Order: sequence, then structure tokens, then C-alpha cells
Amino acid sequence: MLDDVEKKLLVHSWRLVVPIKDTAADLFYRRLFELEPNYRRLFHADMAVQKQKLIAMLAFVVQSLDWPDSAWRDEVAEEDDLLLVVLALGRRHADLYRVPDVAYEVVGQALLWTLDYGLGKEFTPPVRAAWTKVYGLVSTAMKMGRLSVQPRAGGDAIVDHVVGNRGAQRA
Repeated sequence: MLDDVEKKLLVHSWRLVVPIKDTAADLFYRRLFELEPNYRRLFHADMAVQKQKLIAMLAFVVQSLDWPDSAWRDEVAEEDDLLLVVLALGRRHADLYRVPDVAYEVVGQALLWTLDYGLGKEFTPPVRAAWTKVYGLVSTAMKMGRLSVQPRAGGDAIVDHVVGNRGAQRA
């Protein structure tokens, strides 16, 4: 989980991105396609909508960090639940778009590069570490969402591995 200092670093750095969000989205996709040119085929020719979705998702993640500890037991609408939204996004990436599992690493590299380039000296090592951590959490949840659309045999094998092998070792 993220501590309060990491959350503050993320929120502060995101506030610096917002005024340059269109440029940041351009930089992100340019870098992503430099790192992995084959990913270009996963997107439509008009990237404007996709860029808006990227910025909206990042804003949603950062906004979700502001959830007070006292509210963890509160009822929350599904569309406001970060975990449910990210799980659904992972399912969509697997089911509709056939995004390869290895894409998450390249996307993370492109995101960190974009933030570094866009924020310059404000992208300090602690800010980088906080973004790396939050992206790791989000990408892990998205991978979990991907698993939910795997053929049953694949999902069963993963569960058997975790419950059978690891569970026996922990007992």
C-alpha cells in the first residue's frame, strides 16, 4: 500500500501534469510506440479519444488516493471503486483488445519516461518511487482482471498452483 508521503507526492506531481496533460498524453504514446512499435496496431488512427482516456484514468487513480482511512468501511458506488474499475479495465484489455500481458511493463516504462520528461527536476527519486509503486499496484490489479477472462483451465491451474503448492508450504 501507499503511505501518506507517497500519496502527497503523487497528488502534487499530478497537479503539475494537469496543465500539460495533452502534451503528456502525446509524449506517452510517442514513447510507447518507440518502445514497442507493434502496439500501434492496438489503437485506432485517431488517438485523441485514447489520449483523453489515459489522462482520465490517471486522474481517477490519483483522485482515489485521497480516500480517507476512516471511509474504508463506507459503501461506495462501483464506478468510484478504484479496484473494481481497474479489474474491469484489465478484463477489457484481455477480452476485447487482446493486449499482451507483457504490455504492462512497457506501459510502465513509457509512463515513467513521460513523467520524467514532463516534470523535469520535479520528478525526484521519491516521486519516481511513488509513481512506480502506484503503477505496480494498478498493473497488478489489471492483470488480476485479465485472469478473470482466461479459459477455466488456465485460471484453475493458477489457483491450484497458489492453493496447492504455496498453501501447503505456508501451513
